[in-house]
Amino acid sequence: MNAIRSVARRPLPERDKVHHVCADLRDPAAGRHLEGVDVLWHLGFQLWRRRRDPGGRGAAEVNLAGTASVLAARPGHVVLASSASVYGAWADNPLPIPEAHPPRPNPECPYAGQKLEAERMCAEAAPTAALRIVAVLGPHADPMVRRAAMGYRRAVPAVRGARQALQFLHEDDAAEALHRAGTMRATGVINVATPDWLTEGEVARVTGGRVVRVPRRVLLGLAEGAWRAGLVGFGADRAVLISGPLALDGSRAAEVLGWAATTGSAAVLAGFVARPAQSRRS
Repeated sequence: MNAIRSVARRPLPERDKVHHVCADLRDPAAGRHLEGVDVLWHLGFQLWRRRRDPGGRGAAEVNLAGTASVLAARPGHVVLASSASVYGAWADNPLPIPEAHPPRPNPECPYAGQKLEAERMCAEAAPTAALRIVAVLGPHADPMVRRAAMGYRRAVPAVRGARQALQFLHEDDAAEALHRAGTMRATGVINVATPDWLTEGEVARVTGGRVVRVPRRVLLGLAEGAWRAGLVGFGADRAVLISGPLALDGSRAAEVLGWAATTGSAAVLAGFVARPAQSRRS
């Protein structure tokens, strides 16, 4: 009988065939619980820096030690939820970005560098599909993501003189891509993205906000200052991701997984800012 094992710090509602353990991924118990799984979907990652750790060293320890711990379980296959951010937001990025384009994480975004390192660790440990996923929105989005998206109703920040290209993926489409990658035993890097993308002006038209253009240095400084003051959930580490086009070519996902997004970026963003948040446990 097929069974699903899961490990996370949060409890999960009881479900048939799901055996859940509440544990930190760095805990050796996490690896023991996952020992010998056929497919490991590695979704656990600390998203945000903590104010008592502005350099992000603690997040790096959590993310990379947690990755090493679950890989110690010797899974037969790994599906890693990686991130579009590993390519970096740079002025000379192609539009859209294919998997062959070299990853260049922005140094201001340690999360992106940690995702890229996790890709390497997984690929060395087992056959791995590294899904580089664009921004995911939906009813169960992280509260900080929701707060940032709602801010678009007032203002859409933009870097003066820089192109912007953003993609928004519905959480159900992201889940479907992850599921297919595991059940089909896919390998290699796979971009998971909508076929369309939005400029800052298009984001403003969708959300009703006003585009506010500022120099890159000013934007990053303001974002970091607001984060340190506790006014926002993230600072320069995420603000830097609008300093160049960061839209991915998802054609390989169609070829390898038979997957395509069912909802475009504009519709995903419009639906997200229009509906109230739901409990993450629902």
